[in-house]
Amino acid sequence: MRRLAPVGAAVALVLATGLLASPADAAARTVRDQRGDALSAVDITSLRVRNAEHRVRVTIRVPRLERRRVGGVTVFLGRKVAGRPEYAASKVRRAGGWKTTWQQLDASRLRCSGMRFRIRPRSVVLSVPQRCLGDNRAAVRVQVAVFTRAYLHGNVPEEVLIDPKPGPRLPIDGVPKARGARMTPWVAYR
Repeated sequence: MRRLAPVGAAVALVLATGLLASPADAAARTVRDQRGDALSAVDITSLRVRNAEHRVRVTIRVPRLERRRVGGVTVFLGRKVAGRPEYAASKVRRAGGWKTTWQQLDASRLRCSGMRFRIRPRSVVLSVPQRCLGDNRAAVRVQVAVFTRAYLHGNVPEEVLIDPKPGPRLPIDGVPKARGARMTPWVAYR
């Protein structure tokens, strides 16, 4: 019995100091983004993903968000299950107002009753029911992009469309990057 006492003390110390993540901690993740790598109206400073029992909530923080200059937002969500299915949620400004879409990549658009996409004064929030992700009970990862109306309509130099370089004049910002297929680390299901 004396041999187990040091092991028990070590486990208690680890738990007390918080070196092991609790299940509640594992169900959310915040990813920081460099400030000043895009126009301030769309410059993302952080992304928070919460993978809860009934919903996945993605909060994109844009401290100087200018709603009138935003052309749209796209959020890609991937699931950690066989086949790694990915989905895309978009809110894009069109002539008749904002258009929201949901689709599984490489498939047609889908209905997602209960999906909410809100543009707030300093953030954009997407809330997707787990049932729209195939009744998800697995980890998720995301990639997001916020872009201006000029970028949406192609009213920017062609080199920006082909190879956007970070800087205070870039009309698009993304996490982890404005271009590419890289996504955030996995966020466990709670």
